Amino acid sequence: MIEASQDIRRPMWMLIGPGLGTMLAAYQVGALLGPVRETVQRNLGLSTVTTLLLLLGHLVALVVGAAAGFALGRRIPTSIAVPAVGLMLLGDLMIALAPNGLVMIVAALITGFGGGAVSGVALGLAAQTGERRLALLAAVGGVAFAGLLCGLVFGWFMTTAVSWRWTYFLAVPMALITLAVTGGVGLFAVTRKA
Repeated sequence: MIEASQDIRRPMWMLIGPGLGTMLAAYQVGALLGPVRETVQRNLGLSTVTTLLLLLGHLVALVVGAAAGFALGRRIPTSIAVPAVGLMLLGDLMIALAPNGLVMIVAALITGFGGGAVSGVALGLAAQTGERRLALLAAVGGVAFAGLLCGLVFGWFMTTAVSWRWTYFLAVPMALITLAVTGGVGLFAVTRKA
């Protein structure tokens, strides 16, 4: 006789790292939706089509990454979330230092996929928290909304005050913190099981 598999119940604290990653992913989307994209177009001499490809590529990669992160992250959350945050870090550095549109598009794909994957992990973990599931799914949505607003506001501020590149340089420390927290929580979860 085949045993019915038990639902995995995840503790709420496992959402800390992926939640920060979700906020960072939404920040990156907000930055691209704001005046950063127009300023990048002007400063790098890109066509409107190229900047639309940049935005579209980021969003498509985000959706694909979210599906992969949700499917795989429910089983192995830290193993998916840590590399996903690493991709966001790499993409942010590439965008901040991009010399041309091609590098921007490749970086947007990398950043979008990483952001989607870590967001998918956050949603997958929130769905595994038992009776608190709906509240935590709403919290993940709230964190994403806050990140989107921060991306719009900081993107506008940095673009007008300093340079559009600083919008992405600001994301680097947040990605490093998210990487450390996600890895730390994953190590704690592994040692707790042992």
